[in-house]
Amino acid sequence: MHSGLFPTTPSQPCIAISVELLGFYCVLFECSCNSINSLASALNTHYEHQGFCLTTQEVCACLIKIV
Repeated sequence: MHSGLFPTTPSQPCIAISVELLGFYCVLFECSCNSINSLASALNTHYEHQGFCLTTQEVCACLIKIV
């Protein structure tokens, strides 16, 4: 945990998962009503927690038109 990684086993872990990835998965799970909307919403929330801010809704409109 000290390095930002979560071990997969309590003793002698050989694989670890990024705490940031676990946070993203949690946000994705909370927003999982519709696949494309949940991914877009989870990414938005994740990036907001990282300090990035959506400045315009035009990007969202473009993503919806692509799908």
